[in-house]
Amino acid sequence: MDGAEFDRLVSRARDPLLISGVYNYCDGRCRRCPFTQRCLAYLDSQETKTARGDGGPVGEVLNDSLGRMLELLKEAARREGVDLDRSDEDDSGAAADSAFERHRNDPLAVSAREYGTLAWRIARAIAPIAAARGDETVVEAAETIEWFSSMVSSKVWRAICGQADGWEAIDEVQTDFNGSAKIALLGIGESLRAWSVLMEAGRATANGVPARAVSMLEELEAAIRGRFPRVMEFVRPGFDDPRTP
Repeated sequence: MDGAEFDRLVSRARDPLLISGVYNYCDGRCRRCPFTQRCLAYLDSQETKTARGDGGPVGEVLNDSLGRMLELLKEAARREGVDLDRSDEDDSGAAADSAFERHRNDPLAVSAREYGTLAWRIARAIAPIAAARGDETVVEAAETIEWFSSMVSSKVWRAICGQADGWEAIDEVQTDFNGSAKIALLGIGESLRAWSVLMEAGRATANGVPARAVSMLEELEAAIRGRFPRVMEFVRPGFDDPRTP
């Protein structure tokens, strides 16, 4: 990324019509979002798709967008005299590995992963069957379950890491770990509603599995609220801020 491109993106980010950080605590389902035209991440991704011609596969578009973000960070660091590519010869790598394993084995993270694995497998199995039957309601429910199966786990992971590593004051409300935990809870709520669709009479082919998934989600929700007691006080930019026009 050259200096001119960096300056252009920074200038655009200062647009008063954009909602600062709205993309940090959303559920990623842009087609349902009322703030796409006020979201820098969305607008940049659309420009990336246009540059690709027909947009290309979603994964490639996201990779391009992430690549641009990394370039932006590197350019900002360069201007501040920081070398992000420099490798320090100390034991920081070992410490990072130790923290990674500790967080990975956190009971909350384990529960989120276990649910995610179950939900992803079931949703992937149900979606084509429902599509063949023309049951759009079940198709949408399966898509919702699949979408949040990984998102809930990743947001729980981020919340655990942020709280444990002391990124922010533990007693503050507007912290990244509270914001991440809130997105996880919202995803759990969406998932519970989707599972209820599959559990309706004549729609769930294996009632025992949806019931197990719901139980796992309810336990996970309670654990998140217990770990992050002020989670629902977190105000997401745009979505929860009454000042947003």
